[in-house]
Amino acid sequence: MVDRYDRQTRFEPLGTEGQDRIRTAHVLLVGCGALGTSIADTLVRAGIGKITIIDRDYVELHNLHRQRLFTEEDAQYKVAKAKAVARYLKKVNTDVEIDAYVLDFQVEEAAKFVPEVDLVMDGSDNFEVRMLVNDAAYRYGVPWIYGGVVGSYGLSRSFMLDDGPCLRCLSPYLSLDETCDNDGVIAPAVQMVTAMQSAEAIKIVSGNKEAVSERLRSFDLWKNETAAIDAGRLKDEHCPTCGPNPTYPALFGEKKGKQIRVLCGGDTVHVRPRERKEVQVEKLQNVKHSTLSSVRLHEDVATLNYEGCRVVLFKDGRALLHGIDEGDRAERVYEHVLALID
Repeated sequence: MVDRYDRQTRFEPLGTEGQDRIRTAHVLLVGCGALGTSIADTLVRAGIGKITIIDRDYVELHNLHRQRLFTEEDAQYKVAKAKAVARYLKKVNTDVEIDAYVLDFQVEEAAKFVPEVDLVMDGSDNFEVRMLVNDAAYRYGVPWIYGGVVGSYGLSRSFMLDDGPCLRCLSPYLSLDETCDNDGVIAPAVQMVTAMQSAEAIKIVSGNKEAVSERLRSFDLWKNETAAIDAGRLKDEHCPTCGPNPTYPALFGEKKGKQIRVLCGGDTVHVRPRERKEVQVEKLQNVKHSTLSSVRLHEDVATLNYEGCRVVLFKDGRALLHGIDEGDRAERVYEHVLALID
């Protein structure tokens, strides 16, 4: 019987030795949307030993045009993305160990997961998480691969923790806060970015680090443009992450209280509690209240209508409130819903 990785091991730079190294590698994937699903799919099919997936979100219908591995049924039932991906990929390759967590990647997760892996992959979609991944990678000595995509434009870079700049150094020159919520995105641009990220990942975990490119690579598929920039000259010699006296501000900065953030698009508010706590969302099914309706549970997520907005409540205490564009009102609705459970 032909080995499932036969065509991969026939590729001379990999061979059976490289495949054996892939088989023992452990990769952390932060974010499992458009970038993350494609990366996870590629690495699991390549035979990665273990992949740990962390994502805070759930599947929605507008995800399906670009986010692989999800179905209309996943969107209908608001399935947590990490769980949906893990369920699918366990059917693709039973030899791969897949751990999936429905969590908001914060300092606690960075300290727990990053030191245990060989490589961190960026599948996130916001500046804050990327800075945290960057600081954690340098703090714990783990290489990581950045990727971003908006519209038809994408870019990627591998950070090998050498003398080159880190993402914090590059951030003044990059538009890290642009999102597809405002500017849209086409699926081929997603696949282009994840092809670059996944190829670099396979080089690293197979022991071919000399083949890794540390150039900042970008493209615009609509304008037929590509570029590969030597970013070495952009290094900040006083960088608090990769400089001579690092303080890792994303890891050890001032502790934040409850975070209430209006998301891109303007009609959804994300609420994150001051301290993570497990919320017994299943209790909502037994609550009778005049302004509460359409309660639905699925694993780690509860959805409901309350005071004219749609609330998505996670077991770790986070919530997304749709149909609200004011932080104060969102906080009030959030506290009211939690009070119904208590």
